[in-house]
Amino acid sequence: MNNQTIVKEPFVRIRRRGTTSFLYRSMVRIFAIFFAMLIATWFLEVVADMKFAEIWKYLIDGATVNETTRQEYWKEVMLLLLIALALTPAFKMKFWNIGGQGQVLIGALATSVVMFYGKGMSNSGMILLSFVFSIVAGGIWAAIPAIFKVKLNANETLFTLMMNYLAIQLVAASIDAWKGKNSALPQFNTDTRLGYLPSIGDNTYGIIMICVLVITVILYLYMKHTKQGYEISVVGESLKTARYAGMNTTWIIIRTVFLSGALCGLCGFFYVAGSDYLISTTTSGSYGFTAIIVSWAASFNPFGMLILSIIMTFMSKGTLNVVNYASSTLNQYTAYITVGILLFFLIGCEFFIQYRMVFNSKLQAKFDTTSEKIHKAMPWWFTFWKKVSDGIDMAISAVQKWISEILAKIKAALVKLFNKNAPVQPEEPEEAPVVKDEKEVGIHD
Repeated sequence: MNNQTIVKEPFVRIRRRGTTSFLYRSMVRIFAIFFAMLIATWFLEVVADMKFAEIWKYLIDGATVNETTRQEYWKEVMLLLLIALALTPAFKMKFWNIGGQGQVLIGALATSVVMFYGKGMSNSGMILLSFVFSIVAGGIWAAIPAIFKVKLNANETLFTLMMNYLAIQLVAASIDAWKGKNSALPQFNTDTRLGYLPSIGDNTYGIIMICVLVITVILYLYMKHTKQGYEISVVGESLKTARYAGMNTTWIIIRTVFLSGALCGLCGFFYVAGSDYLISTTTSGSYGFTAIIVSWAASFNPFGMLILSIIMTFMSKGTLNVVNYASSTLNQYTAYITVGILLFFLIGCEFFIQYRMVFNSKLQAKFDTTSEKIHKAMPWWFTFWKKVSDGIDMAISAVQKWISEILAKIKAALVKLFNKNAPVQPEEPEEAPVVKDEKEVGIHD
């Protein structure tokens, strides 16, 4: 009797996709955000007993109801974006910096030290010293795990995570020492406003917005068009390849993680000197962790992070507005749940970008038969969609090429501005001599 084992074909298999187009990745993320907002709205309808239109009115009002609200909204967008930008170089290098929250707190603590003890300083001197202290403190705080990583192969994920709790305790101890007999720490220098960032016209947070947008462009140029950005990519792809190419990987890792922490420290500076004018253990809220998802979901693209920061802050602010003004039965954790729904969909959509489901042969044959029938019934639709898809891909490629050319011109202009010895035009490479026959190069029989 033949005991041949019969292997049943699985109903569905998971297979990694090849290279996907920018259009496909964008469409998947757009649909994920759309369905996330629908689910979040349905959740608010259930728990707040409100209608769809009413909920969206309060959601929009949460970001746009008046000038103060709009300024506060854009400030939060920029600060979330800044932390996401800060984490990006380390993540691109596959150094898993989970300590953004602690690095922001250390930058805020350094700023607070200057504002608390520097009473006799000028306003500009205090701002400058706070700025320098915050970025240096944040950079050093991040570099500590990097040094242990490259020297002792310590686990950077656990190390940076533990550093968050140490930063929280340092901030708590400082607040306890500074508040004295007060029940809470008051705002710094409220009478003299020493160390406060100036406003731009009527916009209280104008400097923060401008600085973060400039950092967004600079970081994009740094990652895409500089030697250091190329080194980060190579180290992220393969540490062995980077070493084989002669790169000083130890210095690259420490330098990049220092940059990551310095930008987080700068965010702490903006919180204390430009927004809250005091420090607490909850400074920046949970943005240090939310920014991780923003950076990953945008595929480390600074401009994609800007869009996601706008959407996530809109949902957070809008839901808080629903809680505060529309329903007395809800609490602030409702906002966390709606943001969590959005994060869940953003993380989940990455599966459909990187993988595809392959069904068994019988089911796949039915799909193919159905698709063929639809194609025969509506051939114009497939032709039309292919033309639209190809047109969008061409338009996106053209825009990307145009942006790259503009950024290259900006880079060349900056090099020319700061380096007088830089050539105005790139030197043309010397042409190799044309070899007509063997006698010309001295080769004889």
